[in-house]
Amino acid sequence: MMHPTSEDSIQSGRGVTAAPGGAAVEFRNVSYRYPSGLQVIADLNLSVCRGESVGIVGPSGCGKSTLLSLIAGLAEAQAGDVEVVPDQSGRHLLSMMFQKDTVLPWLTVEQNIRLHYSFKKGRARGGQGRAARRATDEKIRELISMVHLGGFEQAYPYQLSGGMRRRVAVLASVAAFPQVLLLDEPFSAIDEPTRVTIHQDVFTIVRELGITTVLVTHDLAEAASMCDKVYILGPRPTFVFSEHEVPFGTGRDMMSLRETPAFLDLYSRLWRDLHLQINASHTVEPASIHPEGTGRR
Repeated sequence: MMHPTSEDSIQSGRGVTAAPGGAAVEFRNVSYRYPSGLQVIADLNLSVCRGESVGIVGPSGCGKSTLLSLIAGLAEAQAGDVEVVPDQSGRHLLSMMFQKDTVLPWLTVEQNIRLHYSFKKGRARGGQGRAARRATDEKIRELISMVHLGGFEQAYPYQLSGGMRRRVAVLASVAAFPQVLLLDEPFSAIDEPTRVTIHQDVFTIVRELGITTVLVTHDLAEAASMCDKVYILGPRPTFVFSEHEVPFGTGRDMMSLRETPAFLDLYSRLWRDLHLQINASHTVEPASIHPEGTGRR
């Protein structure tokens, strides 16, 4: 079971435990039921290595967002362990970005980012000296430039396009320099060309800041573009049906990547497995469709 620990488990302060080993996030034999009694997860095993970006894909209603809630401490497993391994940086453990636009409308772009940067652990509180203020200003400028919003620092959210607001939301999620970033379909409402450019921005940011990322998405191209590994989940009670390594490295270009044979091959394999699980969610019991030799993981 999960056990409350430090205030750093999420920026809102909910609890998850620390675990030994090389994983940043780990599920061990986790089971979870909704309050209604519906079992969503049964005996799930899944791990995310430190610094890795992992995609979670599966049939609708299989419990993908529930996995993020368990990591964040917003829900508690009835069996098994959900563990997050803090590194030695002393940074906040978790931050989460949702589908809904959470940018504060009464603050400018710069003020939104400055507010979230103020939550950064180790940052001096109260009256900062002139040098510290200059350093903070420079860091905020750097963050804003990373998502190509230079020149819009004093704009309010209502003055921005949907894609630009999403970029501000990305910065708000990473401005406190979390160890782990949870993404719950945050780009689903954006047009495809804008979404791909934001994928590039997010990929660059999490690499430069050394953030472990867990992405829940229905978009296979998004998962293949942004992640180092993709898990395909089965229908509820969910299990890991397959695990796919993404071979594109850290220097990938999101626009040109989608035209390559390797990308198309990976997409095809992801779709094959997801299609199997979508069909299974309507036709057969999950226990009968585990890949040979894997069992319920």
